[in-house]
Formats: sequence, structure tokens, C-alpha cells
Amino acid sequence: MGTTLLAGTGLGVVGSSSTASAYPTATVSFVGHGYGHGHGMGQWGALGYALAGTSYSSIVGLYYGGTTLAPLSAGQEAHQVSVTMTENNGNTVIVTSGSPFTVAGLIVPANQAALMAPVGGQWTVQIGMSCAGPWGGVAVTGPSSTASPSINPALGDPNTSSEALQLCQGNGNLTMRGSIEAMYNSAGAARTVNLVPLEQYVSGVVPNESPSSWGTVGGAGPQSQAWGFQELEAQAVAARSYVMAGILSYGGYADTCDLSCQTYQGTLNEDPLTDAAVNSTAGQVMEFPGGAVAATQYSASTGGYTAPGAFPGVPDTGDSVCVAGACNPNHTWTASVPVSAIDAAWPQLGTLQSISITGRNGYGDWGGRVTGMTLFGSNQNVSLTGDGFSGALGLKSDWFSTTTTLTGPAVTMVSSPDGRGYWVGGNNGGIYSFGDASFQGSADGLALARPVVGMAVTPDGRGYWLVASDGGIFSFGDAAFFGSTGSLRLNKSVVGMAATPDGRGYWLVASDGGIFSFGDAAFFGSTGSLVLNKPVVGMAATPDGRGYWLVASDGGIFSFGDAAFLGSAAG
Repeated sequence: MGTTLLAGTGLGVVGSSSTASAYPTATVSFVGHGYGHGHGMGQWGALGYALAGTSYSSIVGLYYGGTTLAPLSAGQEAHQVSVTMTENNGNTVIVTSGSPFTVAGLIVPANQAALMAPVGGQWTVQIGMSCAGPWGGVAVTGPSSTASPSINPALGDPNTSSEALQLCQGNGNLTMRGSIEAMYNSAGAARTVNLVPLEQYVSGVVPNESPSSWGTVGGAGPQSQAWGFQELEAQAVAARSYVMAGILSYGGYADTCDLSCQTYQGTLNEDPLTDAAVNSTAGQVMEFPGGAVAATQYSASTGGYTAPGAFPGVPDTGDSVCVAGACNPNHTWTASVPVSAIDAAWPQLGTLQSISITGRNGYGDWGGRVTGMTLFGSNQNVSLTGDGFSGALGLKSDWFSTTTTLTGPAVTMVSSPDGRGYWVGGNNGGIYSFGDASFQGSADGLALARPVVGMAVTPDGRGYWLVASDGGIFSFGDAAFFGSTGSLRLNKSVVGMAATPDGRGYWLVASDGGIFSFGDAAFFGSTGSLVLNKPVVGMAATPDGRGYWLVASDGGIFSFGDAAFLGSAAG
């Protein structure tokens, strides 16, 4: 990243400089939309649609384009979901219950516990008086050992807490339907797996993903339930489809995991409303043409537009929902990240100088989610995805934009050649890049003789010039130096500049309309000899570079060369 320092800087010399400009503030401010990856259904948006009177079948149809709601094929509804309990990975497995249960043929009395411990590829089973032991009665079993309840209580059964198994945990037991298996994965590591009937698994997921209270909001809807109940039904369909699309996809030994896949914690948070939503949609999934169950991803909030992927990106007008005066806090959010945290996350940067968004997915505000970005540092630049950046720094999503506080007033801006970004320049020479506008350096670390007043960009967008009020030129990136007025005595101060179409020249304009041409920029006239009602404040060139317009502070227009007069705001 080259920077050429030229006359007008107050240094009295022409030469090259590698002065690094630190980020202008101690924190980087962001504004963003959504919470999560944004693929598929947004839970807040689904609630918004439900409260607007949309059925769950229409909600899932909107988010999962290209699929249809259909019943599971014969036999699939009886699937036993295998859930690896990652919080118990590599540990011994201790199980208890308020009712008798069996492990490897051993009958464990009610309220006593079984310890399954890994030993040389086998499992030993011992029985104790409680989760804390003491242990005795060793029985050697095979490569896996399963604790099975004598009774697996049905959803809504008041005896659930006493009849279901409990996985003993130091911070409180997890009550789990179905059976609990101690096993080894393909790498020989000890794992704990809950084998649970499909619909019971879904009942364990729904209240941990969507608050059961949402089922009570809104006016009276179908099934003698409030309209918010439709969101719980949509969540049940999404959770069921997601797990059925991933059978044995988790390490080859389980269908899914407990926390980082879908949130499953056994019977914790089970609720009559979410149970009802599971029962009313039992066996229903989203299918692609041909019958394959869709992996129906979802997130807390799409921010107002879903992210394209397995399903098309679509507007999510429900995302801005408000319930009882409380609005979706994720629809639009702000965050401040210390520059020191960015320097620490990517130490190869040295010191952060600027952030440039180089790519977006094209869906929604600011051009959508960030697909590419560059961190410019004093030692090295780092290119990464928006997802990688937001994940490392704890931002809610990869749909964000920077909101920089200027250290000096903004005095100029230019757009990138494709119109998908722009630069804003401060009077201290600071540069702030947005969209696909790439940061190429700034002059805010220099002692300027006069403030910056204008800017122009090269044809490929990989460089730009800044001009100070004395006509001093600062070149960055691939912008070449063609001359300046920094060493001349001007009648009036320079107020702006424009570049020729090929980037091999530029014009400077003074407040009296005087024009200074450099490189291949041709002179077509000026107002330097006229008495103006108001001073000139800016200029623009025609596409072929054979003319230009000047504009005065009263909106008066002066056209030269092939620049046609098309009207003005004067008067």
C-alpha cells in the first residue's frame, strides 16, 4: 500500500512516506441486523407472522422455499433420535431414577444410581446408593452399556420426573426420556448418548428454542389457541425436520448433539403449550422434491432478510415484531468493540488502521450480510469473512456496518467505480471506507499545512487523491502524482477536485472558479476572471473528460467544454 507525500503538507519536501495511521478512535462502532446466521426461519420473524394471522404451514413455507410440508415416510415416525450429550464427553456416565431401571441386565433399585466407567474399550457397571456412590457389584459389559427405564413416561405424564432417567451432573441432574447409553465413538473416545423417541426429542427442543410464553400472545387463533401458538408449531416442524435430515450425521455415531446443534436438555423447560405444538404437528417435516427431508436451519432473528443458501433469501417482514411494548432487540443492534480486541484477535495486523467491507450478499440494508472484508494494519492486512469477524468478536450476526466517529469534520466523499461503496474524507485527511470501497491510506497522521477539502478516485477504485485548500495533493494506492499548487500563491483557496476518466490527470478548482489542470486534464475555461454572486464549492467532470461543471454555494452552475447546462438551484 504505497503513499506518496507531496507539496502542501507543510513539510516543504516531496518524497515517500510509510507513516501508519492508527484507527481514529479507541473503539470501532457497529450497527447491525439479526442474531445468528440468518438461514431459513427467523424465530422472531415467525412470531411476527403468527401475530399477523399467518398459519404455521404458511410460515415454514415462506422461510423454506423449494420445500413442501409433508408427513414422514412410513417407519420414520418411530425413529429413536440419538443425541450426544457433549457436556458429559469423556466422562464416566452416572444414571439414577425415581423408579427401578436396568443396566446390562442389572436391576438398579429406585433412587439408587449406576456408574458406567470406560476401561480398556469396555465398560464396567457398578451400583451405588446415590449419584455420589459408594460403588459396588462390578459387572463387565461389552463396548457399550445402556441404562433403560422400566417405564418411559408419555408427554404430559405427571410421573415424568419420577419415572424418567436422570443423567447425574455436578451442577444438577438432567432428566431425560428414553435410555442413556455409554459408548465409544469411532476414535475410541467415551461418549454419552441419549436415545429418545422422535416426538419426545422434539418436545425437549421446542421450549429451549422458542419461549413457550409466545404461545399465549396475540388474539384468538386456530385450535382454540392464541395466534402466537402458530410460531411454536412452526418451530416444532423446523426442529423435527432438522434432526431427521441429519440421521447419524454427528460423528457417524449420533444423529445430533445437545447444545451446539439444536438446544436439547432433556425434559428441562418442557411445557404443556410446546407439547401441544409438537403433538398437533406430529410427523410433519419439510421435504425437497423427491422426498428428502430438508435440513431446516433457523436462527433467533434474520434482521429483516433471510440469508440465501439451501433456501432462497427472502424479505422477513415479521422480524420487526413488537409484543406488549417489547420489540425484537435483534432486528437492529449496535455494538462497540475496542480496537485492542481486534488487534489481539489478529496480532499479525500490528495496529488496526481501517476496516473495509469488500463484499456483501446483496440482500437487504447496506447491501446485505458481509461476505468479505479487509482489516488494514500497520504490519499486515487481513482478509476474512463477515462470519469469521463477527464470530471472533461476539457480534450478533455477519450483517453489519461500521459507524465511525470522525475526529474531524467530513468534507468530501466519492463513490467506488461500481457504486457499491464509498469513501468519506475528513478535513484532517482521515479516510473512512464503506461497502466495497477499499482503504488505501490516509493523511490524518500528518501535520497538514492546510485542511483537506476534496477527493477523487482512480478508475479501478484502487487509489485516490486528496487535495488540501492550498492545492497540495496526497496520492494513495495506484493514484499517481501529476502536480499540485502547494508551492504557489493562490488568489483563492482550492475547494475541490475531479479526475480524468483514465486516471492520468486531474483538475483543481478554487473558490473563485479558477481551474488548475494537471496530467492529461485539459483546460476548458474557468470563472476566475468573473465576479461571482457566491463562491464555487465543487466540480465534476463529464464521462469523456472533455468538459466539467462548477457549482457555487447558491447552486449556480457553470458548464465548460462538452458539459451541458441542465439547470441550477440558483435563485
